[in-house]
Amino acid sequence: MKQKKCIFAIIFFIFLAGICLPSAKSNKTTQPKHSAIVEADGYVYLSEDKTIRQLREQALAAAKREALQKGQTYIKSFTKVENFQLSYDLIQSQAEGYVKILDSKDYGITKDNRYHYWIKAEIEYRLKPPASGAAKTVLTNSAAPLSVSVWTEKTAYKEGDKIKIFLKGNKDFYARVIYIDSKNHILQLIPNQQRKNNFFKGGETIVIPSADDQFELQVSPPFGSEKIVVYASTTPQGKVETATAGKSLYQINSDLTTIAGQTRGVMIKKTSAKAGAEFYETSCLLTTKSDK
Repeated sequence: MKQKKCIFAIIFFIFLAGICLPSAKSNKTTQPKHSAIVEADGYVYLSEDKTIRQLREQALAAAKREALQKGQTYIKSFTKVENFQLSYDLIQSQAEGYVKILDSKDYGITKDNRYHYWIKAEIEYRLKPPASGAAKTVLTNSAAPLSVSVWTEKTAYKEGDKIKIFLKGNKDFYARVIYIDSKNHILQLIPNQQRKNNFFKGGETIVIPSADDQFELQVSPPFGSEKIVVYASTTPQGKVETATAGKSLYQINSDLTTIAGQTRGVMIKKTSAKAGAEFYETSCLLTTKSDK
């Protein structure tokens, strides 16, 4: 099988819900982002002393309150695991409070004389691992909040080295893995043109690249600071605009904010009152150097 050689350079840090996993060298890691994504509807009855703009604002505010309540209910549903109560703090944005709107639709006035506003929203939280060292194993349980660990065989690479990246989630998950080189070019490693399926089983180790990918990660100039970003979710993710890069990979011309927002356009399962989707984002700073 002919392989498409792609030139990359990586030095990698690993993280799992605040726990550093074994590697050739322990490095400082970035703070991962846990969040719940929910849908909510806001309704306000019509009133003669309120303008359409006021009704719209009140319906939106009602949708935000409903989203926050749904998000907290959803988070609490998987923070009690094996007799351990995992604690967490909601992360408040100065701009939008605890609720970050990902998508919305203004339905206007309904047939029953109410103003209707729908939103898809993200409730971000910081998970607090159990204080007991023995209790920390609860974080790897499939009933705990989604977390994905990432590692490489070593942390420093020189020109000509070939790199393999490893992923492992505590439960079944969907993933988008992107690579940002020293010139801020963005390539999507997973899914790619050969491995279109980005669903992975919890507890299994995923290798990038694998034989199915038909590309290699080989260190080559330019060298410098680079990054791997992993977006993981418990339901299928939103689409990101890409362009082909060779026979295997995709190039992304959007910025990280756009990529993160589009990926968070996840599918929401509405099978119970606790409907929602878990989302997890983490990244690692990377560097490469010449062999000379």
